[in-house]
Amino acid sequence: MNHVTIFLKNNCPLCDEVKSLLDLFMKDYAIVMEEIDIEKDEKLLEKYFLEVPVIRINGEELDYRSIDYFSIENRLH
Repeated sequence: MNHVTIFLKNNCPLCDEVKSLLDLFMKDYAIVMEEIDIEKDEKLLEKYFLEVPVIRINGEELDYRSIDYFSIENRLH
C-alpha cells in the first residue's frame, strides 16, 4: 500500500494539477491519499507557504519543482 499526502491550499491551480496527476495512478497502484490544507495549520503554512503543492509519497517529500509523472511513478510500488 502506498501512502500519499498532498499539502495544498485553496485557489491553487498547481495543486489542482498535481491532484489530477495523482489520480492517474489510482487505478494502477494501491494508494491511500490524504489531502492537508496548509492554511488550517500555522506551522504547515509557515513551512510550505511558497512551496505548495508538496507531496509525500511513502515518507519521501517532493515539492512542486520536482513533481512530474515519472518522479511520482518511481516512488510508488
